[in-house]
Amino acid sequence: MPRRFDEADLSRIRPIPIESRASKVRIEDIVDPRRLPAVPAADVERAFPGMLAADSLKRTAAALRRARKEKRQIIWLAGAHVVKVGLSGYIGALMEAGYISCLATTGSAVIHDLELSFFGKTSEDVAAELPAGRFGMSRETSEHFNAAVRHGDRAGIGLGGGFGDYILSSKAPHAKFSVFSAASAAEIPATVHVALGTDITHQHPGFPAEETARLSMRDFRILTDRVQKVFDGGVVILLGSAVVLPEVFLKAVSVAYHLGAKPHDVFTAGFDMMPQYRVRENVLSRPFRGAGESHMITGHHEIMLPLLYLLVRD
Repeated sequence: MPRRFDEADLSRIRPIPIESRASKVRIEDIVDPRRLPAVPAADVERAFPGMLAADSLKRTAAALRRARKEKRQIIWLAGAHVVKVGLSGYIGALMEAGYISCLATTGSAVIHDLELSFFGKTSEDVAAELPAGRFGMSRETSEHFNAAVRHGDRAGIGLGGGFGDYILSSKAPHAKFSVFSAASAAEIPATVHVALGTDITHQHPGFPAEETARLSMRDFRILTDRVQKVFDGGVVILLGSAVVLPEVFLKAVSVAYHLGAKPHDVFTAGFDMMPQYRVRENVLSRPFRGAGESHMITGHHEIMLPLLYLLVRD
C-alpha cells in the first residue's frame, strides 16, 4: 500500500554502547531510608507548624496512616523524575511498610529504573548528547526494554509486572534498587502508562510497539480496577507527572463512575516543583469534589518525599 506521507526510516538508527554515554545519576545517589537512625514520627511532626503547606504535609501523612490501618487502597502516581533523583529506596520502603498498594508510572520511569538495575547509572546529559546525535541511542537500554516487554507479553501480565519479573529473573546486578522488582517481590501492581513517541526506546528500529501498547493497555485496566477501590475512603498521591498520569487517572475515574462507583472520604495530594494545571484539575479537583479532601504541596521531590516518609515511618 502506498504511503500517504513520507516517514522517517528508523532502520538507519545506529545504537551506541551505554558505556560510551555519560550519566548524571548513579546508584551511589540512592538512599535506603530503612538504614536511617530511628526518629519517632511524632517527634518529626512537632518540628512543623500547624498551618499552610506544613499542615497539608502532616494531613497527608495522617491520611496515609489511616488508610493503611483501615486497609484502604493507596495509589501513588509517580513520574520519572522520582526515580532518577535517587528516591527508589523511599518508594521501596513505602511499599514494604504498606503505604503503597498500587504504583502507576510512565514509560520514562521504567527506563530509568531499568538502567539503574542493570548498569548502576541513568539520566543522560541531553543538552550535550542531542546535537551530537547520541541522545537516547543506548543499545543496551533498548535491548533490555524490548526483552522485558516480550517477557511480559509471553507471561500474560502487564508492562510494569513484566519489567519487575524481568529484572528479577535476569539477576540484574543492582535489582535491589529497582522500584519494579520491589513491586513484583511484594506482589503490588506497578503499572506503566506509555505515550508512544515520548521515550528513548521508541526511536530504535526493534521497538515492539504492538506488544508495548497491548501491555500498557492491560496496565490501564489494572489501574482502573484499583481506582474503583480507592473510591472507598482511599488515598491518591501524585508525584511529579504533569500530563500523562493525570490524564490516565482521570479516564480511570471516569470508568469507575460509569460502572456505578460512588466516592466518599477520598484523600488526594499532589507533589511537584510547581503547581500543575492537570494535577490540580484531573487529580485534586474534578474526581472527588465534595467527597473528600485534597492538597497541593509545592517542593522538590528529593526533599518532600523524605519528609513525608519520616512523618509515616514506624
